[in-house]
Amino acid sequence: MTNRDHVLGYLRSISPRPATNAGIVEATGIKPHQQVYQLTQRLIREGLIRGQQRGREWFFWVGEGDSAPSEPRTQPSGGPLTARQFEALAGRVLSAHYGVPLMPRSVGRHPKQFDFVSPDRAIIGDAKYYTQGGTPSGKLATISEYVWLLEKTGAAETFLVFGNDRRVPIMWLERHGTLLSGITFYFLTDDGDLEELVNPASEGR
Repeated sequence: MTNRDHVLGYLRSISPRPATNAGIVEATGIKPHQQVYQLTQRLIREGLIRGQQRGREWFFWVGEGDSAPSEPRTQPSGGPLTARQFEALAGRVLSAHYGVPLMPRSVGRHPKQFDFVSPDRAIIGDAKYYTQGGTPSGKLATISEYVWLLEKTGAAETFLVFGNDRRVPIMWLERHGTLLSGITFYFLTDDGDLEELVNPASEGR
């Protein structure tokens, strides 16, 4: 993957938030600063990102509009996030957690497009934002399916990040934790607080 792809991937992973050249340098490790500036200007010319200069600082983002968007609200109208909003939040938080831009992409000939994939495919994850209440049996079956899919990727780091209903991943771990191998479960609040869920089967090892 080229530096251009790294920059574009990072901006997509934090969308709709904007980033400065300095922020892109810090997130991607691409140096010098001038190279990042040249890459962002190239992406603007290609129509893949938008850019705006405010004083001496440039802001870049993926999306529509001629002005850099402000920080999005975490909870619209005080209510819970939508699944799409949660996925965007999780992308920003997990990208920062792992120190690399994570974005949706397919992996090799794998039929599933995962929500979060690092540029080198070494880190792969997916998001699940469940509504509260109801019978969780179908949700538990879906988690089992995604655990199996992640295991088949062969990635060095794999994870599932859950939102809204914490009891569902906890219940899955209590019932099937002995079957889990190398996949990390996270719970992410709507405020962006990330918690690694403990697998009961791993305690005391």
